[in-house]
Amino acid sequence: MSDINRVFAEIEQILKRAISETVGKTAQHAESELSRLFASEGASLGVEWSALKESYLRQKIKKGYSEKRLHRTTTLAQSFTSVLQPFTAVVGTPVWYARFHETGTRKTPARPFMKPVMEHILREKIPARYFKETLDAS
Repeated sequence: MSDINRVFAEIEQILKRAISETVGKTAQHAESELSRLFASEGASLGVEWSALKESYLRQKIKKGYSEKRLHRTTTLAQSFTSVLQPFTAVVGTPVWYARFHETGTRKTPARPFMKPVMEHILREKIPARYFKETLDAS
């Protein structure tokens, strides 16, 4: 292998590792932001989650549940996970009713969490930061 081919092969390996690490760190960042968003009921990213209907809130409190929005059992708030491949990640939740909270229904207002987190990650250029950090450390 010629010197130039070795250099290109080394660059390729550095870039592959940087991309893979960036994907993993960005997915972890998304999970952390989701946790912060739920803990703050949307406020950490400036998201206005609609107030609970007074009758539903009274019912929740009477049954001993949290009065926080989207925190009846905390199942959803604790369910976020990511699946990593070398160059891609899927961040989400296996909780079947999550989409109804995200987009709303005829009877329930939307209380989005995935979209605000992903918009934040893109707006703040989080992947670019992690990519630069990884390359700088190489």
